[in-house]
Amino acid sequence: MTKPTIVFFGFDEVPKPTPKVFLRTLLYSTATRGQVVEGMYAKVRRGKDERIFSFWGYGEAEKLSAGSGLHISRTGLAANHHFVLSVHESGYRFEPGSYEIDVIADVVGRKKSIRLATINLSLSDELAAALRRQEGVLFERKIGGEYEGHARER
Repeated sequence: MTKPTIVFFGFDEVPKPTPKVFLRTLLYSTATRGQVVEGMYAKVRRGKDERIFSFWGYGEAEKLSAGSGLHISRTGLAANHHFVLSVHESGYRFEPGSYEIDVIADVVGRKKSIRLATINLSLSDELAAALRRQEGVLFERKIGGEYEGHARER
């Protein structure tokens, strides 16, 4: 997986406002015939708090697919990846602080999940306040690899 150009914290609205992590990246395989991703999820950590955003969807805004059975070739697939906290999970608030996001994939033929990337970013008090108002926060990757966030109103 390439390092994402953008990472977004926000909410899906259906069936209720549910916390979401969104990113855009290229998945690729070094295997000659490619590999099949059965599923992906994001493990989000802030301090000792760790949550699994287990519902995965990918694609473009007009055509979002629930993730499962995705073939990844050597040339790769650039797509938007949405990771949503299960509606069955207890509430979650994006609080100020440093975040570490592991993107993990289950690949056909492998017994263990594979960590594809770890993304580090920081959420300021101001941006956390925007999330409490159910707005979103978009982090853009700057030259040098760090992310800078800004609030996005609905």
